[in-house]
Amino acid sequence: MITEDALPTYQTMINTLDGVRDETGVSESAWAKWTRAWTAEENRHGDLLRTYLYLSGRVDMLIVERTIQHLISSGMDPGTENNPYLGFVYTSFQERATFVSHGNTARLAKDAGDPVLARICGTIAADEKPHENMYT
Repeated sequence: MITEDALPTYQTMINTLDGVRDETGVSESAWAKWTRAWTAEENRHGDLLRTYLYLSGRVDMLIVERTIQHLISSGMDPGTENNPYLGFVYTSFQERATFVSHGNTARLAKDAGDPVLARICGTIAADEKPHENMYT
């Protein structure tokens, strides 16, 4: 779940890449539009998982929120040096990893008798696959 909530960091990273930057926040370039659409979809993932955890009552949400705050405020340097090719290699692996992770969590949740979490994670995994395809 935490990886889905680091969205501001990811969008900031993508907006540093040469040829991809959305310097105005409303650029009509294809990459800028894609990045904003991707960000909107990824935002729903974090919201959904956070809401599920909150409603389940199984997690100390204060710790979760502190972890998210620390993660985002710490920033991230993936070593892409504003190079879009390196940025897309990184993003391709990241999208693949979240696809696999959410798919595995969906299967584990189903096996553990939690059909709601299984459906949530299965839906998120299905969203991640086209993201991976876009960056590869």
